[in-house]
Amino acid sequence: MNGNTNRDRADQLHPEELEARGRIVAVIFHFLVQRLARAVFGVYCRCRTRGRRNLPREGGVIIAPTHRSNLDTPMIGASANRPLRYFAKSGLFRGPITTWMLVAMGAFPVRRDIIDRSALKAALTVLEAGQPLVVFPEGERKSGPRIFPLMDGVAWLAAKAQVPVVPVAIGGTEQAMAVGVRFPRPRSVRIVWGEPLAPPVVDERGRQGRQALAQYSGELHEILQRMFDEVQAELGIATEPPGGSP
Repeated sequence: MNGNTNRDRADQLHPEELEARGRIVAVIFHFLVQRLARAVFGVYCRCRTRGRRNLPREGGVIIAPTHRSNLDTPMIGASANRPLRYFAKSGLFRGPITTWMLVAMGAFPVRRDIIDRSALKAALTVLEAGQPLVVFPEGERKSGPRIFPLMDGVAWLAAKAQVPVVPVAIGGTEQAMAVGVRFPRPRSVRIVWGEPLAPPVVDERGRQGRQALAQYSGELHEILQRMFDEVQAELGIATEPPGGSP
């Protein structure tokens, strides 16, 4: 019964409208809260950032981070030099207060049980409006030192909107707050912003073949793995699972 109720609630959400409503509050959040978040993460988690200037100062861009902890989203928001926008699972949008808070943080809903065309449309609206959009290319939160196969959503959005992709490696967040941990531990964290990756080339109709998208995702996967290995090694975290590579 609760599952049906959540789906019905999700059907009533219109990400395009939430995206428009979230613009002003996102700017306010960025300037009033970001500095405080940087200070808290900097002291408690000894969080350090490199390569922040690789995030373009203006224009649409997709930010593609590694994802090992619930800390990743707030930390990357504090690390960035611009207000960011995010996908969030539709089940989190429960009630007007929670919905307002999520929108204020730059989030808009997406359903994971279907191909959510409304959310994809909202994502394109964000990018075409010249805003940065965070998309975790591995999909859901993962565990371990190996980057999982990437979903083609990042490549598809980059090709459709013709915007660059900035890979980001976040090291140490799994040690600070792994799955099942309710409160973060004081562990060192590093956030490294990579150089922008040009969008996939499209034909005269703006189309991109599946093979080309898969190749783009493969290239992004290699970049993320290399960056993740480097940042994990810097923190003294094993870069291979027990017994070696799977």
